[in-house]
Amino acid sequence: MTPTAEVGLGRTILAVFTFFVVALLVGSPAIQTAALRQPAPAAQVSPLLPFVQSSIYSQNTQRFAFVSNFEDMALDGWTSVSGQTPVVVTSPNYSGEPALSSTAGKPQIDSATADFVTGQVALSFQVAIYAPAGTSGFFGLGSTDKKFVAVVGVNGSDVYAGKDLTSLTEVEAMPTGTAYPAGWVYIIADLSQGGNGKWTMQVFVDSTMSAAATVKVPKAGGYTGAIIETTEGTVDYTNIIVSTYQIANVVKGYNNMQGYGQRVASAGIVQLLPAYQNYTAVMTLDSWSIPQSGILSFQINSLNATASETSGGTCVGFFQLGMDLDQNGQIDPWYVPGVDCEANSFVGDFSTPAGSVIVLSILFLSSSHKIEFKEVDQTISKTMTDTIPYSGGAFVGAYTQMEFQPCCNSHPITDYGLKGSLTDMEITPVGGSPEPLNSTYMIPFNLDTPTTWDLTYYQNSAAGYVENNVG
Repeated sequence: MTPTAEVGLGRTILAVFTFFVVALLVGSPAIQTAALRQPAPAAQVSPLLPFVQSSIYSQNTQRFAFVSNFEDMALDGWTSVSGQTPVVVTSPNYSGEPALSSTAGKPQIDSATADFVTGQVALSFQVAIYAPAGTSGFFGLGSTDKKFVAVVGVNGSDVYAGKDLTSLTEVEAMPTGTAYPAGWVYIIADLSQGGNGKWTMQVFVDSTMSAAATVKVPKAGGYTGAIIETTEGTVDYTNIIVSTYQIANVVKGYNNMQGYGQRVASAGIVQLLPAYQNYTAVMTLDSWSIPQSGILSFQINSLNATASETSGGTCVGFFQLGMDLDQNGQIDPWYVPGVDCEANSFVGDFSTPAGSVIVLSILFLSSSHKIEFKEVDQTISKTMTDTIPYSGGAFVGAYTQMEFQPCCNSHPITDYGLKGSLTDMEITPVGGSPEPLNSTYMIPFNLDTPTTWDLTYYQNSAAGYVENNVG
């Protein structure tokens, strides 16, 4: 998380993890973190933000994640209900990610039901659609009769949403000049059942700063799977996820965030990882353009069972490792040692060239009761490491994110640019061998993100993704 002001080796971070609280693992043992090196008081301290008590997503009785990104060039469980069997293509592609190509027929309807758990009270789904002029294509939730009960899509040059294809509402024109691949539109929908039993759907288009539309979807609770229907021309679909994990978040006043993984119990964590002792990722910083230092950061995070249960706004159990992207080609690597949201800078700002490759590792050293934070800038042969005492257990959660701190910023968020990637993301289970974080765990999340931010894809074969922030 991005520190607010530098004082010696310490920095203070906005306590955004007041948002990261809700019980998940009833009966898990308490985990304590030993005394930490305390930074000096910060010159400016961000205000504590209101604690978000709960989320409708935490009320789901069961959890699931259906992920379809066609990286294996297979149909990922999609079958043709009407029309031709769809095909997986590599052109057009979504920043390298293959797509399902569907051509209108009699009509062309494809369905997927694998991994779905029915009867839940809140869902999110997302889809990237490539629909050239003169084409129409739609994606959404379907019922047993293979009819939409909640749908989004593109008709001509406009985005639509509705309860079915006979009651579509125009949401907005397809955005242009965004960070997303040319010709593609990225649509997220958050659906939930209200206290009155009625379902609504919030629709987000290339941004989660605010919902582009809210529509009534009275039959959404009867979902049994996902449906793709192409009504005109050839349309391509990819980056598909349907889950009980909340993908789009609008929490005004909190830090803007975008990343992958499962980090908030109230957002409906689908699964925990096997207890692990090491989380490693390779960060490549292709370029960055920053008008103010200390505002934009890029990071990885490991969570222990305490963090998965309850953080109380203290960041207890959240172990974070990353860097501020600062002015004049400089970066400031830092870590958060799992308590009180306090960040420690390794060495302060230093210069590294565009294209730098930096290996990040958070290690649980069980034999010596320590946690080690390590960053190695391979481009300039610079190694930074520090350890803290630790009396807790292994990690059970992981996520990555880019984060923007609006509290202390004096420039528009769109002035901040970053092109980079996180790849080779691996965990090492206790007593086991390194294994990649797969796409069913690394679900994207978006919190108040502008159209200039884009996590273009999660590539399971490389266990990584590209971050594109056009400033």
